[in-house]
Amino acid sequence: MIGPFTAEAVLADGYAAGLLVTAAGLDRLARHVARRSERHRTGGFTYHPGHDAWVCPAGQMLWPVGREGGQDPHRRLYRAKPSICNACPRKADCTSSHAGREIVRELRPWPHSEAGRFHRGLALVLVVLAASLTLIQAVRHSAWPDLALVAATFVATALTGWRLTGHLRATPDGFPEPEQKGTNRDRYTKVWRSES
Repeated sequence: MIGPFTAEAVLADGYAAGLLVTAAGLDRLARHVARRSERHRTGGFTYHPGHDAWVCPAGQMLWPVGREGGQDPHRRLYRAKPSICNACPRKADCTSSHAGREIVRELRPWPHSEAGRFHRGLALVLVVLAASLTLIQAVRHSAWPDLALVAATFVATALTGWRLTGHLRATPDGFPEPEQKGTNRDRYTKVWRSES
């Protein structure tokens, strides 16, 4: 006995709490790594959503040229004109490609990306394990002090699960929205292709 609680209940609820902390930490770390990776891939370049284009540090535009690999509908490929990149004095610091600098932009927010879904899924598995452990403890130790401890752990589990599934509740059906024809992006893409 540990105070009014049984030792098994305290250990099980402590383990469940540890799973919750690990799930929250894993989710936070994965989000941080995704943001850092995005900054590294686009270092020094600025995205302009109104034109759907990137601007390099030398002031040149990278226009969309299609989906990455032509197959992934959730990633868009942007490329600078090869003639501009090859003549740029900063080329050695920017790219080794003779076809112009390329940037791939993820069209989905972090939780919906492939890596985001994987890490969020791992975190949710830990939350489900914590909930299962908490429910087993509720059945095994039905004395009042132990049930109060189990209830507190279960509330923490429910709140963590609610937070981790927030992106699912906030996502509209059919995410991402289909692109509309006739936008500025289409006009600029046609101009860029005609100049190439």
